[in-house]
Amino acid sequence: MNATKEVQLLENSKVKLTIRVPTEDVRKQYDDILKEYTQKAHLKGFRPGKVPADIIVRKLGPALIDQTRSEVLEKSLSEVFESVEQKPIPYATPEIKADDALEIGKDFAFEVIYDTWPAVELGPYTGLEIDQPQWEITDEDIGRELKGIQEQNALFTDKESGDVEKGNIVNVDYVELEAGSEKQGTRRDAFVFEVGTGYNVYKIDDDVVGMKKGDTKLITKVYPEDFETSALAGKSVTLQVMLNSIKEKKLPEINDELAEDISEKFKNLDDLKADIRAKLEQAVKQNVRSRTVSRILDSIVETSKIPLPQSIVDYQLENMWQEYVSQMRIEEKKLVELLEAQGTTIEGLRKDWLPSAEKRAKLQLVISEVAKRENIAIEEGELDAEIAKMAAERKVTLEDLKESLARNNLVDYMKSNLRIDKLYDFLLSKTALRPGEKRKVLDILAGN
Repeated sequence: MNATKEVQLLENSKVKLTIRVPTEDVRKQYDDILKEYTQKAHLKGFRPGKVPADIIVRKLGPALIDQTRSEVLEKSLSEVFESVEQKPIPYATPEIKADDALEIGKDFAFEVIYDTWPAVELGPYTGLEIDQPQWEITDEDIGRELKGIQEQNALFTDKESGDVEKGNIVNVDYVELEAGSEKQGTRRDAFVFEVGTGYNVYKIDDDVVGMKKGDTKLITKVYPEDFETSALAGKSVTLQVMLNSIKEKKLPEINDELAEDISEKFKNLDDLKADIRAKLEQAVKQNVRSRTVSRILDSIVETSKIPLPQSIVDYQLENMWQEYVSQMRIEEKKLVELLEAQGTTIEGLRKDWLPSAEKRAKLQLVISEVAKRENIAIEEGELDAEIAKMAAERKVTLEDLKESLARNNLVDYMKSNLRIDKLYDFLLSKTALRPGEKRKVLDILAGN
C-alpha cells in the first residue's frame, strides 16, 4: 500500500499518526476480497467459482466493506510502523480512531495513538562520587556464624520429667474460649515452637514456662492496641493450652569434631573459620557493590529527564502483581478473594505500588540508555566462559548445562544478566569511590 502518514509527538512519549490510504489502494483491497469470494463461494444455481460478482455484492455488501476496512487498517498500520522512526512499545495497545466509514472510491483516513519508547535525556553517569562503608571481619562476626552453625546442628531429646524452660521445644494443643466454650476456628493441635523465640501467634512463651508434660492451663492475655497481629490488637483472649511434649535442645561443642561433621573438606575448626570468613567477605562485598550501584543509578535517575508512558508503568505494576502472587504461593483467584475479604483490592495495591513501579520503570530506561550509549554488549566468548564457570560450580558437564539452558529458554536471560553486570562494572569504574564511615558487618548485611 502507498499510505501516507503525518507524525505528531504528544506528551509522555505518545505519538499520534494520521494515516491516509489512497483511493486506488482501497479499491484494490476491495476487489481482491471480492475476487476471492467469487472463486470460493458456493451458491445454489451456480458452479463453484462461477458466481457473478454483483450477486456476491448484493448478498455480502456490508460484510465486504467491513472486511476491506479491517484489512486496510491492518496492512497500512504494518507498513507505517515499519517505516516510522517512533516505534510502538510492544506490550502497549495502540488506540485506533477511524470515525469515518470506509467508502469505495474515496481515500480512507484514520488516526492511531500509541506509546513509544521515551527519549531519555541522561544526567551525568560518569565522574560521580559515592561513599562506601569501611568494614572488617571480626572475631565477633566469626563467633556469631559459628553460633548459628551450632544451632543448626543441635540435637533434640525428649524431656520426660521437669518443667518447661526457655529454649525447650514444646508441642501444644490450644484453643480460644468464649464464655467457657470453644471458639470455632481457633483450635490448633500439635503446634510446635521454641520457648523464648516468640514464634507463635499468641506470644505464650512466658505462660508455658513451668508447665509439665500433660498439663492443661487457662491463659488470659491482654494485647496492646498496636499488637503485631491485627486480629488480636486491643483484645483480651482466654486460651486453653495442653502441653503434649517437651524436648530439650543440646548444642554440640564448637570444636574440630563439629567442623569435621559439617563437611569432609574441613580438617579442623580453623578450616571452618577460614571458610566462614571467606563467605562473609564475599557476601559483604556483594552487598556493598549492590548498594553502591543502586546509589549511582538513583543519582542518574534524579538528574535525568524521563518522560514516562503510562503503558510502561502499567507493565511494571502487572509484573509486581505477578511477583506478589508467586510470593504468596496461592492461586491468583483465591488470593483476590482473600484480599477482598480483608477489604483490599488489586486496584488498591496498584495505587500503593505506583511510586515503586515508576521508579522501576525509570531505572530500566536509564540502564537501557546508558548501555546503548556505551555499546555494552556480551560476546559469545564471554557467555561461554560464564556457562563453563557455572558448570564447574554445579559439577555438571558443559554440554549438559548448555542443553538445559537452551531447553528452558534461559540463554537470553543469562546474556541479559551478564550485560547488566558488565554495565554495572562500567559505572563503578567511572565513579570515585570514597572511603566512608566504618560499619559493622552485621549492619551492612542487614541493609542498615
